[in-house]
Amino acid sequence: MSKKKDLVIFAPNWSKNNPYQNLLADSISDKYEVKMQNYPAGFRPFTSLHKQNPTMTVLHLHWVADLVHRLSWSKSSLFFYIKLGLMLYDLWRLKKSGIKVIWTVHNKLSHQGLNKKKELLIRRQFCRFVDEIILHSTQATDLVSKLYEYPLSEKANVISHGNYEYSYPKPSASKINLRKKFNFEPDVTNILYFGSIRPYKGVDNLIDSFNQLNFTINSSRLTLAGGVSDPNYRNQLLEKIKLNKHITAVFDFLPEQQLVDQISAADIVVIPFADTLTSGSTILAMTQGKPLILPEKARVFGCVPEEGVKYFANTAELTSVLQNIHTLPLQAMAKTNRAAALNLTWEKVGGLTKQCYS
Repeated sequence: MSKKKDLVIFAPNWSKNNPYQNLLADSISDKYEVKMQNYPAGFRPFTSLHKQNPTMTVLHLHWVADLVHRLSWSKSSLFFYIKLGLMLYDLWRLKKSGIKVIWTVHNKLSHQGLNKKKELLIRRQFCRFVDEIILHSTQATDLVSKLYEYPLSEKANVISHGNYEYSYPKPSASKINLRKKFNFEPDVTNILYFGSIRPYKGVDNLIDSFNQLNFTINSSRLTLAGGVSDPNYRNQLLEKIKLNKHITAVFDFLPEQQLVDQISAADIVVIPFADTLTSGSTILAMTQGKPLILPEKARVFGCVPEEGVKYFANTAELTSVLQNIHTLPLQAMAKTNRAAALNLTWEKVGGLTKQCYS
């Protein structure tokens, strides 16, 4: 008779459109049963999770934006501190019951534009109360330690984001045939941005930079592939690109096969936003063997080889990189990134994660 596995709760459940949590769960499935749940309502979500899952041994927090949101919106500072105190007491009670609490810090701050002062206070307190903290790179650990004003070295574990090998379907055709399908001329360098398109992701700056190119010198095309949830922002972007025949916009959420086909048809991937600690899009592009153009802040990812990326510090530098893209050793960059991605195995990720849980 096999030994019953310990129960781990992942919160919140963001597995629907992001394979990360499912891949992590699979990587530890030999020892742990994983259940994914959203945070229960109220200011005592942790003991509520325990009541719903009485055999839980580990609570693994991932994204905490929902908790920050419900604490930040307060009628007064006093009410905010009362709510924060209740939630921290709730977390303390959970730990006293013998549950180990792990927190993977995926983002230094929420993207929703919440009260930064309050959010930093909440995150600093979470650092003090959880048992172990996971970050995806040493660069992220250093950055977060300074931002949160907390010595993370006491409880930090650096565990890389795993690759997406075998997580997505194979391209439906060869690169040459996909380029024909998307009407790309044979000698054109296809630059791709993919992923959700929101104001904070810098896509408008990318369009501005691309619009400044001299197309008699550099034969290139920009493809934007991803959903735009805000109709006003969508219209702003369409206005920016309407006079440039070298830009193709697919402003819809792409099913996995269509996404993989777009990446396969690209010569290089540009991700203009990097005010975060990791990037699933970057990992996916590397896994698919694509060179990268990233902002300087993306060095915090800690997983992209220098030989596989061209960095830019501002819009002017981005324009220069795009203008001179034909001078980059794209094939060598692609090979370097592919090799680096294959080294980011989920076997390694799972092994280190299980050590945190022990």
